[in-house]
Amino acid sequence: MAEFPEEALEKLKERLSSPRLRPPTTILTYMATARRFLSTVGDTNQPTDSNVRRYFMERRNGGASERSLTKEFFHLKKLFIANNWPWPFTKDDTPYAEEKKQLPLLEPSKIEKLIAARAKYTDAECFYLAIASTFIVRREELARIKKRDYDEESIVIHTAKHGRRRQHLIPEPLRPIFLKFRAKEHTTTALSMIFKRICEKAEVKLEPRSGWHSMRYTLTTLIRDALIRDNLDPALVADYGGWSKQSLGTVFGGAAMVGYYRRPEILFTDKFGSDRVIYEVHPFLHLWEEKKPAKATSKSKQ
Repeated sequence: MAEFPEEALEKLKERLSSPRLRPPTTILTYMATARRFLSTVGDTNQPTDSNVRRYFMERRNGGASERSLTKEFFHLKKLFIANNWPWPFTKDDTPYAEEKKQLPLLEPSKIEKLIAARAKYTDAECFYLAIASTFIVRREELARIKKRDYDEESIVIHTAKHGRRRQHLIPEPLRPIFLKFRAKEHTTTALSMIFKRICEKAEVKLEPRSGWHSMRYTLTTLIRDALIRDNLDPALVADYGGWSKQSLGTVFGGAAMVGYYRRPEILFTDKFGSDRVIYEVHPFLHLWEEKKPAKATSKSKQ
């Protein structure tokens, strides 16, 4: 049954592509897990629960983390459902990681150093750093940006992880950067390579596993604290970051429905009013302003 693996993979891909289309990177990770699993099954009409158990034993013996195996558990469940194979496992069988590891944050001083070295970057590198150091974005959201998502006034961020689609006002210091670059969709791997090149050019040393996502922690923390310091609503940072309504309501309102009913646009006559408030307290935006050359003194003219 040589055709078995490819036929099974095609059914999984079809399942992931309709009726709700998953992001390309999501499809790739599901397919990679499915291929790895099917390569261990051998020549059979359909895999069994024993095949699944042996797969997870081998993955653990190979050093795979529980966090990775949790994802793969759901990848394989989708593979089985797509092919109408019995899936005998329950929630209690899901691999469980005792401690959820966060990616390291990027210290403010390092972000400042990255911005200060912008003259060394290509237009693309400057563009993605400007977005990541201004807006609270994920790597996947950076990878999705296309030229049609922005003009001279605003940019649309297509959020991942069930967040809300965001439209941001492009701050004045960033407009020349946006005008010089025509973005196209990239893979997340390509975005990681861009980040690595930026850090190398700026001579910024990173902690292991640091990336674009590391800026999210720094921006969220600093903007929230700045809003509180100025007696402004700290929930604006959640609106700015495109949090899901449920997360916003639970964290800032004590109930998920608070996020559902909360409409920050009521507070502003300008549709970009909340952006303008954030920009006033933003920790890094002023660093993108072009420094004007000092005026020559009468002494220097002589």
